[in-house]
Amino acid sequence: MYRIIYLSSGVKIFSDEEINDLLKVSRENNQKNGITGLLLYSEGNFMQILEGDKEAIERTYEKIQNDNRHRNIILIINEPIKQRNFSEWKMGYSIVDPEFLNKHPEINPFELKKPSKIDTIITTFIDTFLNSFRNKVLYN
Repeated sequence: MYRIIYLSSGVKIFSDEEINDLLKVSRENNQKNGITGLLLYSEGNFMQILEGDKEAIERTYEKIQNDNRHRNIILIINEPIKQRNFSEWKMGYSIVDPEFLNKHPEINPFELKKPSKIDTIITTFIDTFLNSFRNKVLYN
């Protein structure tokens, strides 16, 4: 079992319809490939967590790197894991309120300033986000 977490910027601000189309295709592909995870979106920026078989994760990440809708892709974590954190989610999704990030700059993964603390920032952000926004995440 493997996990990849990355950040990227969209080449533009995505409409709700464009995000929904992206999610539909991603969820179908993830289900076929045994991948689970979470996609967070805030003002044109993405943070995505992918979990699954190492080869499937690497193929998916390679497709993302070649997707012309993304730029500035930063791989944050690429590591083996003992178990999935999002085992029931083909791709959970939520929009992150920019005001939430402004109120909590210490955990804002889109404003990484100290690379040595990336794991702590990402873990704290995800925990805080899930606890704060659990009722807003679409779990499909």
